[in-house]
Amino acid sequence: MKYFALYSLIFMFVSCFGNKNESGVLKINAPKGSTLKDEVMKNGVHFYSIKWKRGNEMTSVFMISKWPVDMSTSEMAPSVQKIAEDTFAATKAKGKSKIEVDAKIQYSEILEKFMSGNVAYFEHTSERGYQRIQSVHMVSDGDVIWNGQFSGSEELFEEAMNIFKTMQPQNE
Repeated sequence: MKYFALYSLIFMFVSCFGNKNESGVLKINAPKGSTLKDEVMKNGVHFYSIKWKRGNEMTSVFMISKWPVDMSTSEMAPSVQKIAEDTFAATKAKGKSKIEVDAKIQYSEILEKFMSGNVAYFEHTSERGYQRIQSVHMVSDGDVIWNGQFSGSEELFEEAMNIFKTMQPQNE
């Protein structure tokens, strides 16, 4: 799990400093019971995070930011697959989270009005005993490729994937 956080932080920080596409800001409606944070980095790149904290369960987090690499949308699915496989392997190797022997990474498409792309996710049990879903997503709005992750409960994973339905372009 810590490896995933490290990979995500690297991708997020690189995305804040390396993307050549200066256009693209998102309008996101945060789901009920969550908090949206829109941070603008020094170079103007937006980093969005949505957090949920319910009762005694661990905080669930959805994040999205510009992808730092200039690439075509046809490369999104293989990129998501590679990141998810690396995260899955690192989580298993670390040994703090329990991943069932028959657990597999699930892949699906995101097809919404403004965003389309790919998501990969897997289930695990945290060292504290919480059932969690870990996901990686990469979507395009036609101009910008966005990447991010979700870490949280199964119930909130579905809610997090519905966030893509609310995303729209926003004029700065």
